[in-house]
Amino acid sequence: MRKRLAIIGHGEEGLALIPLLEANPDVEVCAILTQDREATLEGLRQVQAGLDQRFAARVTDRIEDVLQTEGLVAIVDADPASSMEEVLSEAPARGIQVTTPLIAKLLYAFGPVDATRKPDLLQTLGEILESYNFTVDRSGLLNRVLQIAVGATGADRGSLMLIDPSDDCLTVDVAIGIEKELIDKIRIRPGEGIAGRALQDRRAILLKGKADRQRYNIVRERDDVVSAISAPLIYGDQVIGVLNLSHTREHGVFTNDDLDFVQQLAHIDAKIIARAEEYHSLLRDSVRLRAQTQIRSLLSEAQPLQRRLSAVCAHIASEIKNGVCHIFVHDPDLDVLILHASSSAVDPLASPIRLRLDEGVHGWVARSREPVVLSRKLHRTQFCFAVLPLVMQGDFLGLLSFEGTNGTEHPEILREKITAFSQALSEELHDALRELRMERETTQTAAINEFISRLRDCAESAEIHRLVTSSAAMILESEHAVLRLQDPDSGRFRIRSYFGSADTDAQAQLFAVEKELSIEAIKDRRMLRIVDLESRTDLDEYRSEIRNALLQPLRRQERVVGTLSVLGKVVQDPLGGESFSKEDQTSLSHLAQHMLQALDQVEEQERARRLQRFDEATGLPNAAQLRERIEQEIARCSSRGRQLALIRVQIEGLATLIAQSQEEGERVLLSIAQELRGALREFDVIARTALDTFDILVPEPDAEIPALLGPLARRAREAIRREPDPTLSDRLRLAFGYALFPDEAQTANALLERAQNTRISSD
Repeated sequence: MRKRLAIIGHGEEGLALIPLLEANPDVEVCAILTQDREATLEGLRQVQAGLDQRFAARVTDRIEDVLQTEGLVAIVDADPASSMEEVLSEAPARGIQVTTPLIAKLLYAFGPVDATRKPDLLQTLGEILESYNFTVDRSGLLNRVLQIAVGATGADRGSLMLIDPSDDCLTVDVAIGIEKELIDKIRIRPGEGIAGRALQDRRAILLKGKADRQRYNIVRERDDVVSAISAPLIYGDQVIGVLNLSHTREHGVFTNDDLDFVQQLAHIDAKIIARAEEYHSLLRDSVRLRAQTQIRSLLSEAQPLQRRLSAVCAHIASEIKNGVCHIFVHDPDLDVLILHASSSAVDPLASPIRLRLDEGVHGWVARSREPVVLSRKLHRTQFCFAVLPLVMQGDFLGLLSFEGTNGTEHPEILREKITAFSQALSEELHDALRELRMERETTQTAAINEFISRLRDCAESAEIHRLVTSSAAMILESEHAVLRLQDPDSGRFRIRSYFGSADTDAQAQLFAVEKELSIEAIKDRRMLRIVDLESRTDLDEYRSEIRNALLQPLRRQERVVGTLSVLGKVVQDPLGGESFSKEDQTSLSHLAQHMLQALDQVEEQERARRLQRFDEATGLPNAAQLRERIEQEIARCSSRGRQLALIRVQIEGLATLIAQSQEEGERVLLSIAQELRGALREFDVIARTALDTFDILVPEPDAEIPALLGPLARRAREAIRREPDPTLSDRLRLAFGYALFPDEAQTANALLERAQNTRISSD
């Protein structure tokens, strides 16, 4: 089937091309698309007599009819009216090439090429070199030049090879007569083979007969090549490639005239490639600058980063027909790609899409950091799919991916644009994430400073416990915070404070998980950071809704005295990370350090206050504390008309025992104190008021006082009898005194004085 071309507009250069195109039996000019029919017909008459009559039926203004012409391969731009220029933008989307008259002359005006047409071909190529539009059709031009070289010299195969700057090897750019599966495998080093020698020596080589293997350093000998020409592509003082022609059957098929012709073609090829590269370099710079400006403008808006990224996706999608764009951000802790922005609507309440780095094309790009850009024409539509890594200063940030149909843009321009988008996005995303981290660090630092300030106002350890858990949860954005401290008596690590919203049932599950993790942190004596609790199969039996945790062992000198834990990261900004970060580790460590310093000071103050109000040996209230309680109970009983009893228990001989053996004496003292406490009600108060004396405050006694003394005496004697020294039963004697309010005394002093009088003594 003949190739059909249409001409749009009635410019002189375009109309003058018609006779040349008609001379090629493989080409048909099927339509002239114009809104000025009379001017077009007049232009045809000026080109050639009778041409207006032959083409009158093909002059039309029906744009859609022309675009739907079967077999239409190209439209020649011959200066159309502005109202019809939309055809030029719509044609590529339908798989129709748009070209200039000069390039159409080269691509379609010449039929089968033979040696007799060499001068015309060289003249046309020379004219094309002066056309600034040729660069868009670089690939088509180079293919056509290679066809000319093969046809005009009688070769049966040819290739145009360019230097790959990554390893300075020659690779095939366009080829005729070479198997497609071999093209990507061909790599020739300078000096290797005929092409490598032409490249190295910067001169054309004419081979009549098979090449000498040693002379030309032939690595892979070709039995089917018996004649060849290789001419270097030189532009300025730089060799950029080689033009190769060969014949498989005839020795000496190429002449010196052919060599001269191929050298001229090589010179033209070099100019085409160099000028195309200059053009595309400018194009890349222009596209990159525009893309960077657009991306920076979108990301500079005063909106949350995730919303700004969504605006970027929408913009990129709009640049591609029927485009869909996504931005995945890499979470280095989870080592997954998380979908954070899209040009399509995303449910904000749904779980974000996560991709592992071993999944699909996206995972491959993430691992290799190599872009994947695929483009294919199908049913006259150019489809494209791309996944590009976002990398800045060696940091892998994520992926930009999109798909769609390439509307009017040339594939090379589209490639430059998406590359520029990814580069600009990498720069801006890197800066935005860094600013987000710095903002979080600044906020955390300010909150820690406020926490330290509030610590100074705490007067009790329990107040510090509550403050550190609430502050840790707020500063580290966690659902729960737990403080465990070691009990000095039992040695067990008990929960001293919890901050969070878990109800009773949920707390049990939460504390079970936290306990197991605390044991691990205490055992390892190091901070424990778990970014994904679901990956911990050893904790399956303690499974909860908590996804991550951070635990800091608390140390006094070299001894671990507890843990401070935060569990369940609350994601305020998804781009800030879904788990506790390394910066969070530092913040939690600072919180723990300042808490321990504050606890040391407050506990020392509490010990001092305790010594003022409590007996150091037994931990019982002392005389001063007892007096306060007596006065409180007198006030309460007075208002209610109730009784109050004060019982004094003196262990005669205990002072002498303590003086003789403090260890034994204090052991007996503690044993008696515990037994006396066991004989009392929960709200009764027992105090040690002298070296050998206990005073017991009994509000609203249940029985007569003598009846209460019996159990006290029995328990005290039992404590003495348990001692290893059997003589203590004879050496220690019990004496009891008591007083009643209001019957026997109405003030604290009176009660204390009255109770000093011994009323019952044991033998």
